[in-house]
Amino acid sequence: MIEEVEKLLEHSVEYATKLLEETGESYPFGAYADTIGNVHPLEMEIDTKKVPTIGQVIDNLTGYCQGEMKASKMKGYALAYEVKLQLEEGADAIDAIAFDITHNDEADVALFYLPFTTTPERKATVGELFAVKR
Repeated sequence: MIEEVEKLLEHSVEYATKLLEETGESYPFGAYADTIGNVHPLEMEIDTKKVPTIGQVIDNLTGYCQGEMKASKMKGYALAYEVKLQLEEGADAIDAIAFDITHNDEADVALFYLPFTTTPERKATVGELFAVKR
């Protein structure tokens, strides 16, 4: 894995962990690598009068990042969003944060997942990060 992809993943995992531990909740966000390899956070500003769905936030972040990459304004990006995973047939689904990374210089970056659990009091416990080959 190239260094910029590692930086995108590290930034995203750190932010997702902090968000879960502080609030017990997650919402879609991103990070991007600029043209010189620095990583920056990326979130969508929400108008409280017209709150978008989670799918709309993910679509908007994806569209923005794809446009910036086509314009050569960024080298890569990571999108983070909550998912449910069934790890074994017949097992209950678990909650996780998915990290979907795209980079100009590395094709088919694995999908990364950070499992977590929350209590009714919104206390989160984060599990061990793992990857799945595309």
